[in-house]
Amino acid sequence: MAVRATVSRFPLDADAQEAGGLPWGITVTPFATTDENGNPPAYGSNGHLLPRCENCWAYFNTYCDLEQWAWSCSLCGTVNGLSSQDSARYSNPQSCAEMMSSFIDLEMLVDGSEEEAMQARPVYVAAVDLSSSEEFLELIKSALLAALEALGPGSLFGLATFSHKIGLYDVQGPIPVVKNIFIPPDADGTLQIELEDAMPLSSFLAPVETCKDRIASALETLKPTTSWERTPAAGQGLDGLLLGGRGFGVPMEALINYLGSEYGNTFALARVFAFLSGPPDYGAGQLDTRRYGEQYASKREDADRALLPPQTPFYKDLAAVAVQSGVCVDIFAVTNEYTDLASLKFLSIESGGSLFLYSNTDDSTLPQDMYRMLSRPYAFGCVLRLRTSSEFKHSRSYGHFFADPQYENVQHIICCDSYATYAYDFDFPGTDGFSRHASDPPVLQIAFQYTVVVPPEELASVELISSSRSRHSLKRRIRIRTLQYGTAGNINELYDSVDSEVVLSILVHKVISASLEEGVREGRMLLHDWLLRTTINKLKQERSITPKLIFIRGGQDDASLFENYLIEEQDVDGSGLTSARGFVSFLEEISLSVSEHMKT
Repeated sequence: MAVRATVSRFPLDADAQEAGGLPWGITVTPFATTDENGNPPAYGSNGHLLPRCENCWAYFNTYCDLEQWAWSCSLCGTVNGLSSQDSARYSNPQSCAEMMSSFIDLEMLVDGSEEEAMQARPVYVAAVDLSSSEEFLELIKSALLAALEALGPGSLFGLATFSHKIGLYDVQGPIPVVKNIFIPPDADGTLQIELEDAMPLSSFLAPVETCKDRIASALETLKPTTSWERTPAAGQGLDGLLLGGRGFGVPMEALINYLGSEYGNTFALARVFAFLSGPPDYGAGQLDTRRYGEQYASKREDADRALLPPQTPFYKDLAAVAVQSGVCVDIFAVTNEYTDLASLKFLSIESGGSLFLYSNTDDSTLPQDMYRMLSRPYAFGCVLRLRTSSEFKHSRSYGHFFADPQYENVQHIICCDSYATYAYDFDFPGTDGFSRHASDPPVLQIAFQYTVVVPPEELASVELISSSRSRHSLKRRIRIRTLQYGTAGNINELYDSVDSEVVLSILVHKVISASLEEGVREGRMLLHDWLLRTTINKLKQERSITPKLIFIRGGQDDASLFENYLIEEQDVDGSGLTSARGFVSFLEEISLSVSEHMKT
């Protein structure tokens, strides 16, 4: 878990924060294998038995004052009792991770039976847009072949397509078989048949280790839909061309429900890779992508805000369904036309996925990005909680998560890799600020609960190996990081402790949030307020400057400092001609005359 603050020495109070003019907060990379200095956590077990404060529910850590039968919370100062078991364990500091380091990673108990935990497998589903071009599909084929190489043994893979119909592929037989379900053209239509009825999920999800070649063969069969294949309900466009036919909302909703039926049984996490070649324009979830300037002009809306707000809540609502179903959605858009990502982004962002945009197929790095993304370790079913000492508080958070509806400062993350980073803003709840005494510094604690899929261990018996080859186990863990920060006594100490990369990161989040909530102009003004150049230059021009006086004694002191500021004046009489002599040429003439005189 890497944690970086905008300033390593916190402002002393609200006045110091306001005077400094710097964003005050941190960035957190919870699943990073080391901290920001490259140090790994201390590993241990029995994370569910870790003592917690009765007042603020913070976890016991190395900054807490420990006695034989009690401990004082480092965040709120509450004195908590210790059980006889905890007291005996903490009498030997080397026996538990929480006594050795303020950065710990502990195993926890997994809910459910051992059999359920052993049957969990990671699931990956590719949803490919067939309302596209040959070049688009060739790029997607390359990307999915790269993805198959990155997926580990034990993974399940499913291939689906969408256009005016949904295609489900069964690749477990000698020949790939596809089942098609047509999408109703109306915006609020539903499928006539459920995907489970069209193809059982066990037939759709194929083991990667045994079906990799068959999956590759199925990818070669992908062809773009032609105009005559699209339904007449798609509509006629200009010049009589048939438009529409890219149904996206219905297929995604159907896939999420399809996978959600086996959430926790067949799989512990499902990731859907949705590949789009343009905006959805057919069926439920279709988007109006005409020029927003014309569309909003009649409504007298601010043109700067026209491209930012989502035009439909469909995909935001669908993201909530994905979260409940344990499905993470990554969207890969390969298009140079307006696709209204402001509406589509919620499906990926709030489900823990990512949104990728490529302007064309020629120089797209999609295959490399897919391989890198799937090669990274990742956690799922994550809960991120930030706690602070009482002198300051968390005011706002930024990242691909959804906030807990019940508990404050708790974020849920479906999928989190080792690069996923989240940001937090800090503020003072009152005017008191921090104590000037070093014995009472600001304290911050971040708790990160997560689950990982662990491959089956090597077994001694050949029979056991063959029977449990595809079984993976779940491990629930909690990672806790507790930090103490110093305070800045003056503005110079505050500026000396600045981390410019973190400041820029949080500043970008603030500007984007302001643009989305209050408009682009407000975001631009906010950015100008922080980037303190016209004002700085004006202040520099208006300030009084005291000249520095230096005496140089002729013939004794070095005169180079004076001579460096001399300028040869060629035009001394103001005529614009350089016929007149300047001071430098005068000295040169004197030197030349003296040398000639010496020769004679």
